[in-house]
Amino acid sequence: MKRFEKPILVTRPYLPPIEDFKRGCEEIWANQWLTNNGPMLQKFQKALSEYLGVPETNLALFNNGTLALELGYYAMGLAGGDVITTPFTFVATSHALKRIGANPIFVDIDPETLCLDPAKVEKLITPRTKAIVPVHVYGNACDVDGFARLGEKYGVKIIYDAAHAFGIKSLVGCGDMSMYSFHPTKLFHSCEGGLLIFKDAAVQHKLHELRNFAIHSETECVDVGSNAKMNELQALMGLECLKKIDDLLDYRQKIYKAYEEVFVDCDEVKLVQYSQNKAYVPVLFKDFETRERVYAELKEKCNVFTRRYFYPLLTEFAPYVYGKGACPIAENLASRVLTLPTYFGLAPEDAKTIAENVKEIVG
Repeated sequence: MKRFEKPILVTRPYLPPIEDFKRGCEEIWANQWLTNNGPMLQKFQKALSEYLGVPETNLALFNNGTLALELGYYAMGLAGGDVITTPFTFVATSHALKRIGANPIFVDIDPETLCLDPAKVEKLITPRTKAIVPVHVYGNACDVDGFARLGEKYGVKIIYDAAHAFGIKSLVGCGDMSMYSFHPTKLFHSCEGGLLIFKDAAVQHKLHELRNFAIHSETECVDVGSNAKMNELQALMGLECLKKIDDLLDYRQKIYKAYEEVFVDCDEVKLVQYSQNKAYVPVLFKDFETRERVYAELKEKCNVFTRRYFYPLLTEFAPYVYGKGACPIAENLASRVLTLPTYFGLAPEDAKTIAENVKEIVG
């Protein structure tokens, strides 16, 4: 096995040329406007609208994805109801539901795509169900047609956690709302940030109020909002990263292909192949013990840091243990999955070396 001299992390954020960022900072300094819907935020919103093909009236920006979800759920009226979702996700998906007083109901996933299974969801829809929250895990597209049918049949909202799905144009506008995370661990980022895209443009006014404490005017506060505004420096980073988005997407494809070439004849490692943007490189091993051995030896012997993502499963955590045992497929896959390094700047040859190291460990 090869040991890398410098650590290879599971991801690193793309950083634009510093001179370009400095020019943007000079504009912010000249404006003397740091937050509260400033000119840089408006530029970013316009650029996203053009890139995504969504009217500016149907999107809203936030300082992070978690608050975007929380306020989006609230604006869609999910408080006090049951919401069906997946346990195979990051905690924010369900934390945001709990924070508004909704009740997450966990349903099992498709063993191939690792996304929420509409057939299983339908069996648990009740009169208390207000919404379904599927997750495009690793950028793997959910069965959007299947969920659209459920939404129409039962009159429930379909809200996608699309944190991993930026750059997949075919998923834009699916459901009643979608949330994209712009955290620095994501393929595309704005240092921190979140984006909501929604079908009903009337929702935008409510979201703009909620992200600014629900202050309606100088003398009116109309609801319990939060401070969830994206600031000008975040918007600048987003603008600069958006200029490079096609290159970022192309580069992830090259990294994924490098891993794929090595694993193509390896029965001990299954490369999950359903992501369109290749935001992650998830692999599955035959059992928990093998996954743990690969995770440990890559770190200790190769200086390569991977992530057991998503492990533990959400239903292992204290707020959600009531769902333990309800999703055996998700429990099994969480014990066997490992995400391998991928980021702009990781040499494809290094990705191949990491894959060869994995093969040697399991061999």
